[in-house]
Amino acid sequence: MTDPRTPRGPGAREREGSGTRALLRGIAAALAGCAALPAALAAQAPDANAVLDHAVAALGRVTSLRADFTQRIHDPMLGSDETSTGELLVQRPGKFAMRWRHPAGDLILQDGQALWVYLPSTAPHQAVRTDLTRSSGQSVDFLQEFLDRPRERFTVAYVRPDSVGARAADVLSLVPHDANAPYQRVLIWVDREDGLPRRFEISEGSGAVRRITLDHLRVNGPIPASSFVFRPPAGVRIVNGGP
Repeated sequence: MTDPRTPRGPGAREREGSGTRALLRGIAAALAGCAALPAALAAQAPDANAVLDHAVAALGRVTSLRADFTQRIHDPMLGSDETSTGELLVQRPGKFAMRWRHPAGDLILQDGQALWVYLPSTAPHQAVRTDLTRSSGQSVDFLQEFLDRPRERFTVAYVRPDSVGARAADVLSLVPHDANAPYQRVLIWVDREDGLPRRFEISEGSGAVRRITLDHLRVNGPIPASSFVFRPPAGVRIVNGGP
């Protein structure tokens, strides 16, 4: 074994210097590669307009849709977090329903003529009915709300790649042009494969954040007409929600 205290000749010192220089060059190259990484990732980021076009085209092909939904609402003012689940149903044109499984019996339903809101979990003795034939433009169909002519109504930006469950998605940010809109920003997770929205995160004017995740989407299949019919239970008072 060589004694580390043994003096080394000039050749050894030159080899040592050469190795050190090579090591420093390697470190410099690695650092340069790290510095270039964010720019490379930015260059690979999908174009917001392309992702939006994919989503709008996909939704435009939908005549009917069924999906399970999970809704989570975080309200910082109340310090509360609520989670609910149910089924979402859409039938073009003009029919939409969210039927909750938990809390059971809650529903928001649009039958083409009227909008019904019945929430027995909080108000078991009343249902609110709004006549849509006299309330032009009013709808609770949030898919249509955010993806119908979006460039006319929102500033759109690409946020990040992500996933919903096992499905790859691209996240878009939509900020409304209308300062009086009831929400400040909407994030939409657009499925990379089929272009359908899989998640919405709505930052409301009150500060609450509502996240709706869709799962088990079934598109353009038959939906029973009864899915869009609401008959108030006996004893429930009907409140006029229209102008």
